[in-house]
Amino acid sequence: MKNVNPIIAKLLAHIESECSAVDREAVFDQCLDECYSFDSVGGPFAGMCPSSVLKEVDPIAHRCGVNDYFGTDDSYTEVAGETYLHADLEEARESFIEDLDADIAGLESEIEDLDAEDDTKELAKKQRQLAEMQADKAEAESYAF
Repeated sequence: MKNVNPIIAKLLAHIESECSAVDREAVFDQCLDECYSFDSVGGPFAGMCPSSVLKEVDPIAHRCGVNDYFGTDDSYTEVAGETYLHADLEEARESFIEDLDADIAGLESEIEDLDAEDDTKELAKKQRQLAEMQADKAEAESYAF
């Protein structure tokens, strides 16, 4: 991931560890098999799966079907070359931001303690860290999948 903000790289790594990528072809095949059937055709076709037939007879049409299906279904989102359920991505983002919030709260507590001790050099350092963490949080919240 070249030219990616470090916090976004961490968010993407979090997503990769927390979410399971969707097998696009398997999802499309399942949808195709649920919507269509060869039962009424009978004979040797009665037990065949429409997805298998399409894949064998016209693999290009099958690939186009997969791409069309995922191009029109908003419940799936592609991130870093993998397809995920959009709801899973949002849940992973929320947990990532909650972790950032916990880190920010801890740093704010440290700053309060330093403020009471009147350690200006360390206080300034922690305040810069806090500003960076808050900017990172804002970046993660605004990142569009």
